[in-house]
Amino acid sequence: MTDASFWLYGTAIIFGWIGGGLVNWAADLLPGAPSWEAARQALWRNRARYWTPTGQWLHQRRCPHGEETLTGPYPTVIFASIALSVLMAWHWGWSMALGIAWLYGLFLLAVAVIDFEHHRVLNVMLAPAAVIVALFSLLAVTPAPWEMLLGGLVGFGVFLLLAIIGRGALGMGDVKLAGVIGMMVGYPSVMTALIIGALLGGLAALFLLISRKATRKTAIAYAPYLAFGAIFAIWMM
Repeated sequence: MTDASFWLYGTAIIFGWIGGGLVNWAADLLPGAPSWEAARQALWRNRARYWTPTGQWLHQRRCPHGEETLTGPYPTVIFASIALSVLMAWHWGWSMALGIAWLYGLFLLAVAVIDFEHHRVLNVMLAPAAVIVALFSLLAVTPAPWEMLLGGLVGFGVFLLLAIIGRGALGMGDVKLAGVIGMMVGYPSVMTALIIGALLGGLAALFLLISRKATRKTAIAYAPYLAFGAIFAIWMM
């Protein structure tokens, strides 16, 4: 391994570790819409739990809406973030594309974890993400502005139609997430992201139905599958 590769992958591991801790923090705090002061205190108070990639694989995550506790895979998130960061470093090397992909990857990982635990895709995450993606596009970062806008419209429109046809199978959070993903990858890459996400989500739903772990009326978290499809499309750009 050359010195350049050592620093590249070392930096990727550090940034992946930091990002995984931030995802854990976001998954704990954002669903409850806390004040900035409460979020800052929680970040400092729980820093060891958020950033420690050892110990139990499943920890107790306090539900922000009451005294109920949820099971949160803290170390799993850290290792997933590190692995994603290293793969991106291997794919893009030192470049602006690496930084953009890393930010998008962290956002998608946070959305997936929150939806998996709470079955919610948060507007407080989607709205800022859409603004940031639009700014990146205007600053001549891929995709081009017209591709970004068309991708967002196609992603939002396709999933809005599926939500209407499915009569509740998809929530508006999934619809808006599809729009943001479309803005991230642009058109026509949005079709790749949505097809992969829909196929994975459909297979997961079918497995749960066959194994009788869910019924036709059971709410299924689709954001993790959409996030995977989006990361794949970003990788192929």
